[in-house]
Amino acid sequence: MSGIDFLRQLRQEPGGDKPTVVFCTTENDVERISEALKAGADEYMMKPFDGDILHSKFAEAGLI
Repeated sequence: MSGIDFLRQLRQEPGGDKPTVVFCTTENDVERISEALKAGADEYMMKPFDGDILHSKFAEAGLI
């Protein structure tokens, strides 16, 4: 199961809308980013990333 498939399944489960998901991947094309966000990702982060990017994405997702 891919990460996007997992995310779609998660969002269909009872309470699946509750977890905040920051989708982290090596995929960087606009179509894949859009697909992840449409599947229910709250934020999208591309590898490699550093502490500043991690902090920024968590803040954008409302986690900090």
